Amino acid sequence: MRNPFQVVSVYQLRRRWKAGLLVFAVVIAAVTLWYTETLASNLRRREAREVDRWAMAIQHIVHAADEVDLSLATQIIENNESIPVLLVDDAGTIVSSRNVPWTDATAADTLAWKSRMAAYAEPIAVELVPGMYQYIYQYESTTLGQLRTYPRVLLGVMALFLLLSYYGFHRARRAEEDQVWTGMARETAHQLGTPLSALYGWLTVLEDETAGQANLAPLLAEVRKDLERLQTVADRFSKIGSDQPGEVADLAPLVEHSVAYLQKRLPKGVDLRYELEAGLPPVRYQPVLLGWVLENLIRNAVDALPDQRGRITVRVQRLGDRVVVDVEDSGKGMTAKVRRSVFRPGFTTKKRGWGLGLSLARRIAVQGHGGQLQVLHSAPGQGTTFRLALPLP
Repeated sequence: MRNPFQVVSVYQLRRRWKAGLLVFAVVIAAVTLWYTETLASNLRRREAREVDRWAMAIQHIVHAADEVDLSLATQIIENNESIPVLLVDDAGTIVSSRNVPWTDATAADTLAWKSRMAAYAEPIAVELVPGMYQYIYQYESTTLGQLRTYPRVLLGVMALFLLLSYYGFHRARRAEEDQVWTGMARETAHQLGTPLSALYGWLTVLEDETAGQANLAPLLAEVRKDLERLQTVADRFSKIGSDQPGEVADLAPLVEHSVAYLQKRLPKGVDLRYELEAGLPPVRYQPVLLGWVLENLIRNAVDALPDQRGRITVRVQRLGDRVVVDVEDSGKGMTAKVRRSVFRPGFTTKKRGWGLGLSLARRIAVQGHGGQLQVLHSAPGQGTTFRLALPLP
């Protein structure tokens, strides 16, 4: 049974907040449009009633006797200052028009407006004499059109403003996070420097004191290797966020060294090998940081192998104006959902871990080397291939 008090990860919480805010925004937009359409429908019915009265006024004027006062009917006709109407005879000729926004009533304008008005509402027939009719065409007023358009424009402007605000805050937050990560990494390297220097000194003393004891020499050699490894880790932390462009060199020695180092430290069931294309051009890179990226990819590949048994191949080749390093494993593979989230900070499928390895690896590849790090291929049961691409200098 799932623990109801299980702590939700920051990534999951942020994703839920985004989904909730998106749903809330959609609801606000839908309610705004629904309310506006309701007002527009009411206004359209009111305008239709005014056009009906306008038609009745025309018919009253046509059929009225000479002594009948027509001032009220005339006033009803003249009071229409917003609703576009056309009065058309049986032959389709426009007899009169009112509030139609045209400068020159050409045949094309006439046909276009008649078609538009006929689609908008059914023409109202006015009988002049028995068997002779004129027809009143109507269209929505400027006010009604603005009422329909305004909320859409407003929502569009608000959406644009929110997108720009989100982009600005996102960039600012990312810059702040980068500064925090860089500062923490460099502070960690600084804190490691003092005990490492002391340990190197004590190791030198021990080597001098036990110079004649052959049985201790291999042990001290292993201790020195571990200290050198710690020194490499400290160097990696100190170089995170560094603006140094790196050196232009062959990538093959770094791949060979990283694979050789890990081959001795991986489980026996892991078959780790590398393939180097002949005549690889040099690239610009920082060996300490790029070695970290490569080792991180290999260790993730090991974690993906079922029971830590399988094959991992590091393949280096030139593709166009880039040198690419593919780390291919025969592991469990990833679903499309995991692939979309694998580089997000804090995302991990392991029971232990912070979920920062691949995120930092991509940051080093993109920001530190101007390259790319992506999932080239992955599917459940078909393994995974990560591709690290570095541009030629």
